[in-house]
Amino acid sequence: MNEVDAASPRSQSRRWSPVMLGLIAVVVVVVAVALVAIFTRDGDSVYPADSPEGVVQRYAQAIVDGDSAAALAYLVPESAEECERWDTGAADYRITLLRSTERDTTARVEVIVSEVVGGGPFGPDEYQNQEVFDLERVDGDWKLVTTPWQFRICAEKVQP
Repeated sequence: MNEVDAASPRSQSRRWSPVMLGLIAVVVVVVAVALVAIFTRDGDSVYPADSPEGVVQRYAQAIVDGDSAAALAYLVPESAEECERWDTGAADYRITLLRSTERDTTARVEVIVSEVVGGGPFGPDEYQNQEVFDLERVDGDWKLVTTPWQFRICAEKVQP
C-alpha cells in the first residue's frame, strides 16, 4: 500500500528528463570534437624558403629573434643599403597566413599579426591586426618591399 505516486517529487528526482539528457549529449559531443581538434592539429607550418610565404616567415622570425643582419638580407637591396636601423622592441608576435597572391615579379602576403601584451588578472591581452607584406623578385629571389609597422627595422625617410 505504500506506492509512490508517479507525479510525486520523489519519483521525478530519480528520472533524467529528455532535456537534461540532450544537454549532456551535446556537451559530450562538443568536448569530444574539441579534443580531436587539439590532438590532431599540425604544428606550425614551415613554408619553403624560396616562396613569398617562406621569406615572410623567415624575415619575421629574424625580427622576433633580434637578428637584424638576417632580416636585412630579406629586404630589396635599395632598402637594405639605405637602412637606418631602429629597435623593433621585444613584443611577443604571432603571424597567421590569410592568403598569398603571386604574380610573375611581385607577390603579396596577407597575414594577421597577433601581439600578446601584459599579464593582468585574467591573463595576457592579445591584439590582432590584418597586415600586408609586399615582395618583388630580385635576381630570382623574393625580397620584401614593404613590411607591416610591427616588423619594420629601418626608419622611414621623411620626404622634404
